[in-house]
Amino acid sequence: MRHAVMRFRQTRLRGAVSCLLVAWLAGSPLFPSYAGEDATPADAAAIRKHVGNVLDVVELATGQRFVRPTLMGVVERKGNVGGLKLRPEGESKPVVVPLPGVVKVIAGRETIYEAASRNTSAMGFQARKLREAYDRAERESAERMAARGLAPWPALASEEHEAAVGELEAFVGRIRVDFPRLQTSATHEFLVATDIPPETMAAFVASLDRMHDFLCDLYGIPKGKPVWRGKCLVVAFSREDDFRAFEARFMGGDVPAGVHGVCHQRHDGRVVMACHRGSDELAFAHMLVHETSHGFNHRWISPSRMPAWLNEGIAEWVGTQVVPACTQVAIKEARAADFIRKNGTLGPDFFSGAHDAKIQPVQYGMASGLVKFMVSHDRKRFAAFVRRVKEGATVEESLDATFRTSLAGLVKSYGASLGVPSLSP
Repeated sequence: MRHAVMRFRQTRLRGAVSCLLVAWLAGSPLFPSYAGEDATPADAAAIRKHVGNVLDVVELATGQRFVRPTLMGVVERKGNVGGLKLRPEGESKPVVVPLPGVVKVIAGRETIYEAASRNTSAMGFQARKLREAYDRAERESAERMAARGLAPWPALASEEHEAAVGELEAFVGRIRVDFPRLQTSATHEFLVATDIPPETMAAFVASLDRMHDFLCDLYGIPKGKPVWRGKCLVVAFSREDDFRAFEARFMGGDVPAGVHGVCHQRHDGRVVMACHRGSDELAFAHMLVHETSHGFNHRWISPSRMPAWLNEGIAEWVGTQVVPACTQVAIKEARAADFIRKNGTLGPDFFSGAHDAKIQPVQYGMASGLVKFMVSHDRKRFAAFVRRVKEGATVEESLDATFRTSLAGLVKSYGASLGVPSLSP
C-alpha cells in the first residue's frame, strides 16, 4: 500500500510537471511575462554549474517539490536557460521542468535561483501559501520559546553547513586510523562510515533517507530544508567488538550489554549514531531508523529534550512506518498491553522520568502504543503536541494546547482502547 501511495504521488507530480511543460512549449498565457526572462546570465551560470550534481530541492510554483533530484542538463530557450532536465530521486527517467514554473532551486544549502517577485503569477499561490504557513509556525514557536527563555537552534548559512560536514569528515579520518576497514559514503542528509559491504549497506542507508522524509512530512518541515548541523554521521560496524571499542575510544563510554546502537546528541547540534549490524537484518534496519530519529528530534526546533517515553515512543513508531516488515515493535506492544491488562498500570516512573532516564523494557511497547494511539486520533494535533514539547512546554501544557485534554484524560482514553478504562498515570 505504501509503495502504491508513493507511485500515486510521483505520478501526480509528473502530471503537474507535464502540464507546466506543455503550457510553456505552447506559449500559454499561464506565464504571461516569463519566457525565461528571470534566468539572468548570473542565474544561468549558477544553474549550469550544477549539471550532473544532486540538488537540494526544486520548488515548483504549484507548491510541489522535487527533493534531491539530479540535474541532468538544461534546456536552452532563446539562448538562455529555459528549463531544467531533472532525474527525480529513485527514478530512472528524467523529466523536463520549464523554468517559468520554478519558484526556487537550492543546491549545497544555498539558493542558486529564485523567481523574481515581480513575475510571481497565480500559479505560485499554493507555494506561497505553504511557505507562509511554515514561516508563521516558526515565528510563533520562536515567540513561545522566547517567553520561556529558550532559544531555537540557530539557522546556519551554507558555508557553516559545509564546515560542519568537513568536521565530521575529519572525525571519520581519525576513526579510520583505528578502524581502517571503514569506507565512507554520503547521501544528502547522512555521512556513513561502515565496514559492511556497500551492496549490503545500500538498502539500509535508503531507510535513513526515508526516515528523514517521513519526519519532515509529520512535522510539516518543507522537504529539502536543512535539519542536521551539516549531516548526521552514522558509524556502522559488522562486529559488536568493534562497535564497543569505538564507543570506548571515541565517544567516551561503555555500551550496556544487548545494545546494538547509540545516538549521540551534542549540545552544539552535532549528531553521531554508532551501531553494529547483528544477525537480524530487519532488526538492524529498524534500529538504524530508531536511533537516527532520536537525532532528528534533537535537531528539530530547539535543543529542548523530549521526555523519555515520548522520545522512545516516536522512535519505535517511526521504525514501524519506515521498516514495516520488522515485527519487533508489534511484539513489544502486545506484551505491554498484556502487562497493562494484568497490572492496571503503566509501571513506575513512565511519565516522571527525565529526558535522559531509561524507561523499562516493557514500557517501550507502551510508549510506541501511546504514540500510535495519539497519531491515529489526530496526526496534525500530535505534531503540534510534539512541537509544544520542543518549545519547552510541559506534557500537560502541550496536551491542553493541542488535544484539549489532560495527561489523565489521555491515559484513560488509551487504557479504554486496551480494555482497561481505569488506567491512570
